[in-house]
Amino acid sequence: MNFRAVGRLLGVILLLLAGFLLIPAMVAGVYNETGAVADFLISAGITMVLGGTLYYRNRASKQRASLGADYFRREGLAVVGLSWFVGGFATALPFLVGNTFGSLGFGSFVNAYFEGVSGLTTTGSTVMSAEQIDSMSHALAFWRSFSHWLGGFGIVMVFVVLFPTGGRSLFRSEIPGVSREAGHQRVRDSALTLMRIYVFITVVEFVLLMLAGLIPFDALLHSLATIPTGGFSNHSGSVGGLDNVAAEVIITVFMFLCGINFGLYDLLLRAGWKPFVRRLWGSSEFRWYLGLAVASIVTITTILYLNGGTNGDASMAARASGKDYSNLGTALRDSSFLVVAMQTSTGFGTVNFDLWPQFTRVLLMFLAVVGACAGSTGGGIKMVRVMVVSKAAIVGVKRFIRPRAIHAVRVDGQSLDEKTVASIISYFALWVMIFMAGTLFLSAFGIDLVSAATAVLATLNNIGPGLHMVGPFANFATMPDMVKLVLSFFMILGRLEFYAAVALLMPSLWKR
Repeated sequence: MNFRAVGRLLGVILLLLAGFLLIPAMVAGVYNETGAVADFLISAGITMVLGGTLYYRNRASKQRASLGADYFRREGLAVVGLSWFVGGFATALPFLVGNTFGSLGFGSFVNAYFEGVSGLTTTGSTVMSAEQIDSMSHALAFWRSFSHWLGGFGIVMVFVVLFPTGGRSLFRSEIPGVSREAGHQRVRDSALTLMRIYVFITVVEFVLLMLAGLIPFDALLHSLATIPTGGFSNHSGSVGGLDNVAAEVIITVFMFLCGINFGLYDLLLRAGWKPFVRRLWGSSEFRWYLGLAVASIVTITTILYLNGGTNGDASMAARASGKDYSNLGTALRDSSFLVVAMQTSTGFGTVNFDLWPQFTRVLLMFLAVVGACAGSTGGGIKMVRVMVVSKAAIVGVKRFIRPRAIHAVRVDGQSLDEKTVASIISYFALWVMIFMAGTLFLSAFGIDLVSAATAVLATLNNIGPGLHMVGPFANFATMPDMVKLVLSFFMILGRLEFYAAVALLMPSLWKR
């Protein structure tokens, strides 16, 4: 392990984040928020000093002056994993300094770090109350959503675009599937293509939300939070606080689109609509993704409609204070939005689904665990992994019945080799073990089972809301500090899909 190379590149990433912290300072200036300007300038200064120190103390010699020249696979894994921890610290700084410290009460570093990591990992869980969210400065509200946008693309990806030398190892660690033979220019071109798609979709949604009647600031923030499937909003009522049906429809569509493999959009740009549609419909993962969403929407709409009353409660008191789902259109509107929001791990909300019938709540949590397609900005286990594990289980039964017959796990008509299947099954097993251990850990602090289990699900799968104590209109503020630190680690685990983060705990990674 070349520790100097790791320290140098972590310093560069902190310097990049310091530059990004200047953008909300400019937003504060536009809205004449003097205190917020100071907050973000101080945060940028602290981040710049830390990044500059790391870079200067680990700078390359004249013989190896090229950034990343002594940088290989192990260093790539280390930087990818550690960048989210140090990035979370930089993202948390605005919640701690100056006027922000006084106005929002983020006196606890743990609370600030939880909020920062939640933003950068596109989780969307929060420790902020409804009153704190509604009273945020424009600059801080922008920073929360902008941190989603940065994290969704990946701060490491930004590094690869700006500093392609040595970026191959970083890119392979951040984006699985890049071959070892890929050259520096090919890696940079791939990263630039993904960035263009990411920016283009963001701009399109922003324009459409403006046309739907949202003010520019609301349209921008919700676009920045939708594309990376993050979920932070500048309204305590989330998307429901916008009170705009057209905006809900647009956000629903874009959440769904961002749950699709971005590689398919690259094909759309290169080859046009016909090859794109053929590849899209030829993808069994997409068909499962679409089919599960449609089936869940129909199921939840039917249950809400048949229950008739608000959130499944037919009492007149509930009807008077909330929504009446005896209206089929209302049931369809809310169920479709929340199914897509949870399946893509965006976590936006329009109603308090924690008051819905139990089956619908469990189904929403199940969707969040399954997640979106591989190669998307969505979280969860990912649809293709669930497909492979399901098919492997069926093949296992077939082999038990006919042990001499040849059985293979197939995806899109192609047989997967045993190594690939074993890797996916081991990932699934690792997820189950961490989920069970996390739930047990939270239960040790006296947290009820439903809250503990869904808090782990919400952070480990980068969803945002859970149930009960951490429901869609609640927050994580009441959790003990130790629990919040563990859940912050779970957010990073989920964002890195385990392996890059778990690799940091392996002694063999750090051997010279």
